[in-house]
Amino acid sequence: MGGSTAPTGAAGLTPAADTKKVEELKKACDEAYSYAPAANSCSHAVWYVIQKLINPQERLRTANDLIDYMVASKDWREVTVDEGWQLANEGKVVVGGREDTPNGHVIIIYPGGKIPGGGYKYNFTNKRTGKVQQLIMHSHGNYPRCLSRSMGQWPGGVSKGDKNVFDPWGSEEAFKEVRFWTMGKP
Repeated sequence: MGGSTAPTGAAGLTPAADTKKVEELKKACDEAYSYAPAANSCSHAVWYVIQKLINPQERLRTANDLIDYMVASKDWREVTVDEGWQLANEGKVVVGGREDTPNGHVIIIYPGGKIPGGGYKYNFTNKRTGKVQQLIMHSHGNYPRCLSRSMGQWPGGVSKGDKNVFDPWGSEEAFKEVRFWTMGKP
């Protein structure tokens, strides 16, 4: 899943990229990252980008509600992570998400080249000894960058394009359940 056959230029953008739309998407993601209500809310960050670039009247939904809405919507369609990366590099909004109890998590694919994940510190509790160790997350491959905010404490859950779409979930099992959507028909 981490590889791609799409041709990329020096900036990692597909040849069809509309520079103005890509810059608007980056700007909206950067603004969403700094948007005060999004500091502890993935839903607010994603909502900000959707309102800014797709529908100014879009209502705020929690992550689980947004995922349910996109699944049922005739306007949103599911794409693969690589298709989402290509679309983001054309300036299109691509939302990634995974439902969970009590709260799911949603992100936006950030335009640019794929990057390796990991490299950040996290706490691990050894089940056998009960001791907490600080470890460094290893890379799980090259994936698209993401905008991610979080109410949780997972260090991979906060990204302004400096982490990839795998990092907010941090495990192969969780990432297998992440789905991606964009507006419009193929």
